[in-house]
Amino acid sequence: MPLRVHHALLLGLAVLPLRGADEPVAERAVALLEERCFKCHSHAAGKNKGGLVMDSLAGLTTGGDGGAALVPGDPEKSLFLRNIRSADPEIMMPPKGERLTAAEVKVLSDWVRAGAPWPASRVTAKSDAKYLPGTIGAKERAWWAYQPVRRAEPPAGAASHPIDRFIAASLSEAGLTPAPAAERATLLRRVTFDVTGLPPTPAEVEAFVADPDPLAYEKLVDRLLASPAFGERQARAWLDLVRYADSDGFRIDDFRPTAWRYRDYVIEAYNTNKPYDRFVQEQLAGDELFPGDPAALTATGYLRHWIYEYNNRDARGQWETILNDLTDTTGDVFLGAGMQCARCHDHKFDPILQRDYFALRSFFTNVLPVDDRAAWTPAEAAEHAQKQAAWEQRTAEPRAALARLEQKYRRNAEKEAVGVFPDDIQDMVRKPAAERSPLETQIAALAWRQVDYKFNQLMNSVKGEDSVTQADLRRKLAEADALKPGPPPLVLAVTETGPAGLDATIPKKGTLVPPAFLSVLSATVPAPPAKIIPPADGRTTGRRSALARWLTEPTNPFTARLAMNRLWQQYFRRGLAPNSSDFGRLGEPPSHPELLDWLAAEFMAKGWDQKAMHRLVLTSATYRQSSRHPTPQAGNLRDPQNTLLWRFQPQRLEAEEIRDALFAATGELKLTKRSGPGQVHGEPIRSIFTRIMRNNRDPLADVFDAPQWFASTAARDVTTTPIQSLLLLNSPFMVKRGEALADRLRKEVPGDEPGQIRRLYQLLYGRTPAPAEATRALAFLAEVRGQKPDATARNAAAVDLTSEKVPFRDGQGLRLEAGNTNLLTAERTTRLDLSAGFTIEAVIVPRSVSDGATVRAIASQGVKSSKEGSWQFGITGQKSRRTPLALVLQGFGQLADGKFGEAVYFSNLRLTLHKPYYVAAALTFAKDGQPGTVVFTLKDLANDDEPLLHEQVTGRLARLDTGTHPFHPGGKHGEPEGSFHGVIDDVRLSAGALPDSLLLYASEDAQPSTLGFWRFENKTGLTKDSSGQGRDLTIATGKKPVAKNADRTPLAALCHALLNSSEFLYVE
Repeated sequence: MPLRVHHALLLGLAVLPLRGADEPVAERAVALLEERCFKCHSHAAGKNKGGLVMDSLAGLTTGGDGGAALVPGDPEKSLFLRNIRSADPEIMMPPKGERLTAAEVKVLSDWVRAGAPWPASRVTAKSDAKYLPGTIGAKERAWWAYQPVRRAEPPAGAASHPIDRFIAASLSEAGLTPAPAAERATLLRRVTFDVTGLPPTPAEVEAFVADPDPLAYEKLVDRLLASPAFGERQARAWLDLVRYADSDGFRIDDFRPTAWRYRDYVIEAYNTNKPYDRFVQEQLAGDELFPGDPAALTATGYLRHWIYEYNNRDARGQWETILNDLTDTTGDVFLGAGMQCARCHDHKFDPILQRDYFALRSFFTNVLPVDDRAAWTPAEAAEHAQKQAAWEQRTAEPRAALARLEQKYRRNAEKEAVGVFPDDIQDMVRKPAAERSPLETQIAALAWRQVDYKFNQLMNSVKGEDSVTQADLRRKLAEADALKPGPPPLVLAVTETGPAGLDATIPKKGTLVPPAFLSVLSATVPAPPAKIIPPADGRTTGRRSALARWLTEPTNPFTARLAMNRLWQQYFRRGLAPNSSDFGRLGEPPSHPELLDWLAAEFMAKGWDQKAMHRLVLTSATYRQSSRHPTPQAGNLRDPQNTLLWRFQPQRLEAEEIRDALFAATGELKLTKRSGPGQVHGEPIRSIFTRIMRNNRDPLADVFDAPQWFASTAARDVTTTPIQSLLLLNSPFMVKRGEALADRLRKEVPGDEPGQIRRLYQLLYGRTPAPAEATRALAFLAEVRGQKPDATARNAAAVDLTSEKVPFRDGQGLRLEAGNTNLLTAERTTRLDLSAGFTIEAVIVPRSVSDGATVRAIASQGVKSSKEGSWQFGITGQKSRRTPLALVLQGFGQLADGKFGEAVYFSNLRLTLHKPYYVAAALTFAKDGQPGTVVFTLKDLANDDEPLLHEQVTGRLARLDTGTHPFHPGGKHGEPEGSFHGVIDDVRLSAGALPDSLLLYASEDAQPSTLGFWRFENKTGLTKDSSGQGRDLTIATGKKPVAKNADRTPLAALCHALLNSSEFLYVE
């Protein structure tokens, strides 16, 4: 506290004129500063190098990037004097030209020693136009965003709706008139997309257009707001704001398996109409304000969406980055202020001090991320604990034995993981938890995540007999699975280091800053510390609760305004204030400030009722007007940007809406999924339920301006690029949608081309085709039918094969669904010479394994038989007799004892679902009394730091003759459950056991030993053999892939073309 009082007094000296004997000393000193320093450090010069201005006492005592430049009374501690005296070229001042003489330095030293009085002749009348560092003037305080919300009365007018009266007044003042109401079908498509993110069905269009009820539209809005799709649509915008993703980011981009519960929380909050003030409070401090509430705990996931680099050895620096991210995001989302611009110095345009930045950060400095908290009720927790206790009692012996076996491996893993950190971080990790400071607790916890990463890979470290014993013990544990309760509903959450608060420190200056609210809203500068009331349980500081309460006070000028401006942006494509996360001077003032304040006041008056405000905006005539004005000349001339809303503004659908609309049109969209873990983007579910992997993005979302989700995004970009057209026209995904839509039309309107065209327009545009459109469509079908399809078109229309990008690799792989019955078969692969053994390689992204003991085959040949040999290379199931999710090679053939039988080579190389891997197995046969071997190879392609893992397993297989049975990549004959589920690429079969130097991972060059190489590229054909051996893939029947229906290609081509149309991609 004494330091803060002293600082405030120093700031006051900047405007107090000096009277007394020190005037000549002060005049000489400041004149010297003006002569030698002001050209780089003054308002007059327009320069503040190093963040320092020296033309006022406030500027000198506040200092720049290096801290306070002047300490009155102490020349030795005054940084500007130290730099003047220094001979170090890195810091000496002035950096160029003539140095100050000894006499000049003495003048400055004497002046500082005398208290650095400022001469009266250089104190000018205070001006709002001049900004002194560390101060905020009347002009800055007068900016609209810092004023209290004032409820203005709607202007007088004929309209009954208050919003329309505000809009009409602005239009009248500009001499403009609004457009008429939109046609019913157009309005239905607009409002259905805007509220739910989905298109209306043809039946809904027909019913609404024909409904004579004068309140039909109002009832429609109520129905849409009551739909579960409402929350799914609204959540998308909020998740953009809080930079939600299902992965860490950075190179490895690890999956966050429990992040989805925050996404579901947001959806439920909108669908249950959770009051917005509670919504805000739960996310910032749900654990403090609402202890015991599972939803509130889940909501603190807001504080966990920062990116994370798993192998960053600078844990201290990474923790600083995380705290900065929380501060920046909170500033964007809840203050509408570009706080990040004040991290290194006072904001250059807005009245936000550097001190304000760190005062906001101080609300979060005690945060401690936790991953082991379950969002459940006390009753659910008690039931789980009871079941867990029974399971633990039953499994005590194998668990203890397993712990003993793994202890040395865990010890080694911990030593390796901790040993890579700097010594001071290692000391923090090894220090007993009770002896750590709060900051040490945070940094040690962050560093320990890298130890956990090693522990999760422990299965690949256990070798030899230990691996066999480990597998046996895990099987014993599995015998008690019926007793084991399901996993608890873990969430990404936070707690704190304890009740003692940590104040943020301004770098370089070393100034401690307690939590406080923005100085521009305070009667004093800097703002006084916030009043903190620690929770009664003594576990946390209560700082986040104070911030959450302040943000949701009716007097707060930001929260309601920001929420209503974002709501307006959603429905009118632009907020009343155009930058919806920056209400400062870098953004424009609102186009209708009274309307924005009226909406904000109404929002609070209605108890922060979100659905009520959506309904209010949607039922306005302003929202319902047409995008086509009968006399647009005046509007185009006086308001070309349509800021005054003289017509509705057409807008392209967002990326997720485009994707959902595609699946809805084809009839593939599965609306049964309303919650739960995210699925890969190829699944026909709503986009909100697909995984957001920061570095493995859905190509459709990528080209249509989905955000990166590394930082808060207030509004989507809307670009028009050639890449968008190329993807829509050429991507296999879009070709498949055209085919699926054609299949739907033939099913719903069989044998009737005009009827199919009419249905097509209803599905895509919500209307029937005009006569000229129908004629052109029929002519198009006839033209395509007369064309001879090229090889690419035949391949695309061949079978239900879908390509998909493998993360961290160029090109495409083949996506295979679980239980796939389209067994791929390589031609001319019977009677292969495998006498010298063989090597099978592939790149895979496994999506699931069998819940039982079945092996999911990456590749196979032959069927299980007592006469003919067979083999399969794959991934073990969850109930494997050895280790689940591990590479295995199983063979049937002649064994070393001359008998025909089975040889199974179990590896201990385990995989993680949804990650890309290079896998291989190189088999040599048993011979001359020596056992045969399989050398397994595994490489995590998501992580360059992970080594190429090998494991050699011995076995008894001596000969393998697959007879007439061909080779199958991605499956095995007669066993759909054994087919691979995921993405598969670069499958190569070679004669003989290849050494490391010839493996595909090391060299992609063609080898004489290659028997077949299938790369699944669209350019060369998904089914093409790249080895030159002519062993192309067919379907299991042995027939070349052909179109399912002779009429499929023309109709699919028409569907594909219309899916590319602007009318499908835009709403008006």
